[in-house]
Amino acid sequence: MKYQYITEPAELSKALSRLEKSKILFIDTETTYDRARLLQVGDDTEIYVIDLFELRDAAESIARLFSKVGVVGHNLKFDLKYLWNLGIDPQVTFDTYIASFFLGFERHSLRHLAEVLLGKTVDKSLQISDWSRDILTADQVRYAATDVFIVRELYKKMMERIEALPEADRGLELLKTRTARVFGMKNPALIVEMAFVREVAQLEKWGIPVDLQEVEKLLKENDRKIQKKIMDFYIKYRVDPMSTKQIGNFLTQKLNLSLPETHKGNIATDDRALATYSDVREVREILEIRRLKKSIDKLRELENHVKNGRVYPEFKQIGAVTGRMASSNPNVQNIPREMIALFRAEEGNLFVIADFSQIELRIAAEYVGDENMIRAFKEGKDLHRYTASLVLEKTEDEVTSGERQIAKAMNFGLIYGISARSLAQYAQTQYGADLDPGSAETLRKKFFQYFSTFQDWHEKVKKQLRDEDRVEGTTLLGRPYSATTFTDAVNYPIQGTGADLLKLAVLLFNVEVKKKGLRARVVNLVHDEILVECPQEQAQEVAGLLESAMKKAGSIVLKKVPVEAEVNIDRSWSKE
Repeated sequence: MKYQYITEPAELSKALSRLEKSKILFIDTETTYDRARLLQVGDDTEIYVIDLFELRDAAESIARLFSKVGVVGHNLKFDLKYLWNLGIDPQVTFDTYIASFFLGFERHSLRHLAEVLLGKTVDKSLQISDWSRDILTADQVRYAATDVFIVRELYKKMMERIEALPEADRGLELLKTRTARVFGMKNPALIVEMAFVREVAQLEKWGIPVDLQEVEKLLKENDRKIQKKIMDFYIKYRVDPMSTKQIGNFLTQKLNLSLPETHKGNIATDDRALATYSDVREVREILEIRRLKKSIDKLRELENHVKNGRVYPEFKQIGAVTGRMASSNPNVQNIPREMIALFRAEEGNLFVIADFSQIELRIAAEYVGDENMIRAFKEGKDLHRYTASLVLEKTEDEVTSGERQIAKAMNFGLIYGISARSLAQYAQTQYGADLDPGSAETLRKKFFQYFSTFQDWHEKVKKQLRDEDRVEGTTLLGRPYSATTFTDAVNYPIQGTGADLLKLAVLLFNVEVKKKGLRARVVNLVHDEILVECPQEQAQEVAGLLESAMKKAGSIVLKKVPVEAEVNIDRSWSKE
């Protein structure tokens, strides 16, 4: 490993002159508090460890260099936030951490990947050493250089695997992007992920505005409500509703309800087990107490993370095998419907809230090639009303709102092959629709008469699992997946394509925002929804750009089914 510790302007100038000749650079940072102490940069053979405390004027020349090249790092969102504070903004990125998820590795740390791919042991003990000291030790400098060396070698190994990925038959427009050209990538889903690294760092940097006063007010109200309900329940039944053991005994022995056992042999009293008996008054009271408890826990989580009127969640760019994102501290992707209005745009700003319309069904229709469903979407039909009319043998105008809800449960459940019993339960818990198991079985059979391609797909997946013990494939945009259960095998390609589509829409939107010089920021993403904060006077233009970007992303990913987006403008995050 060849490396040089740079502390003098002349040394820096010489290093940057050499680095300018490379199309791709490998980087890492060592930080102390809220500042970057070292910036390590390497090309194919040399590594330079730049001391930013010694070279306080280095940022401008480094920023010029980084604007011209592709930058490779491990968990780059961490480094980007420190570089942005210095005015250094790499435009073209490749993250070996994200690549490790994409390629299906089980663990993603630099240490683990170095062992698996390079056969090298990486000592990370100096990571927590004092990087603020006046004079760094030789061991610290070597440690810093080693991280870049490992990233460089990982990149080479990963590119060998990336070149072997199956090429998608769509999204070919993305091969012309700068990210694709610099790194020589041909897989559209991976191109999207690498371009998206900057977006995730920006999400974390900007945060989401929250009305702390309303959070505290709702917390007090719910505290009062739950205390009263717990006390009332105890007085009526002499049972502590917060004790799973007491609840289990009460429901089985006093009410004679039949509940399953956990793997440890205890009575199962989780919400799913109790959902079957939601018509029983005592069960409804327990579920309501639990709902309040979950609300209180979520409100406390928000309250604990508010800083200057905003929360700054941590986002996992690939939080699931499907490519869907995840968030924590606080989790802003599982906000209950009654709480989303607590998120309010800053004074003078508005939220633009956009949802893809029935996107999983649109993707599923194209993925399996079901002509009936594809035709319904092309004709602009309300798919739930259309499905209800088919299975109930009515005209679409005759379908009631309750029947449409049942059809909604059918569409979203049966495309994934759920049983009649599960359909009845799903209709009740998710859509408040009463459906007995017998009726559910009849409707299930009728659904597959009209949308038979889905049943054919399910049978094909089951056969492959029986014959090969696993199903391997890709999303429509080329994200690879491997599944060993039926549920995963039918979920991964649909939800994975949805994740690809959402990320692509954000990228296309931000290109337009930058081009037009607007001050709009994506502040949250939830599966099929994009939340943007922008100045009030720009809201209408931003809404138009966002809807256009979502439809354009849809036309890149789906070739037979039109994609629609619903866009609202509001001071608070609202679904209305």
